[in-house]
Amino acid sequence: MKNHTILNLGPLLIAVICFLVGCKKAEQNSNIGEKTNQSVEQKFIPKYGNLYFDYDGIDHYHISTDESSVMALDTIPNRSKEDQLKLDIIINKTPKSINDTEFIKSLEKIGFKKSAITSHKFKKINEVFIEKTVNEILEYACVAVYRDILIFKKKEKIVGIAKICFDCHQKQIVGTKANTENFGQDGDYEKLQQILYTNQHQ
Repeated sequence: MKNHTILNLGPLLIAVICFLVGCKKAEQNSNIGEKTNQSVEQKFIPKYGNLYFDYDGIDHYHISTDESSVMALDTIPNRSKEDQLKLDIIINKTPKSINDTEFIKSLEKIGFKKSAITSHKFKKINEVFIEKTVNEILEYACVAVYRDILIFKKKEKIVGIAKICFDCHQKQIVGTKANTENFGQDGDYEKLQQILYTNQHQ
């Protein structure tokens, strides 16, 4: 009778063992799948395209002003030509094209300070001003205040202009046929800011 009971329990024990082994394998496969997905995310490699500009020199213009001062300027009803130009440059869409370069002559008059970017920084700048795929796209909803302007030159001819707002991660770029949609993503705004302000262009 006892042997008969053991025989009857045999198939049941086998089924239980198989079930447990199957669950263990499923759990292992699940863990492998998760690790694979994590590896794919960690190994994201951007694909690069065209550089934005072909240049041999860059002039950097910077103005120290806060947002409240700019907004106060916007409320003045009868602004001077200089104040209007300052407003157009800092929060509006000047320049609208690469042919609109007349404003550059007045940048220092309205408070911008000019400095030249040394050529040994061009390689790092090219890593920012280039077409590339990104892992994640972030957008800010704040109003851009463009305190930094980069003028790209080739044999003294202006070939590109980039206005940058580091606070709101926004840009206005003219003079390039490259796709600038992903500009500044994946930490490139921070990278560019470090390039521009480390050692004051030395």
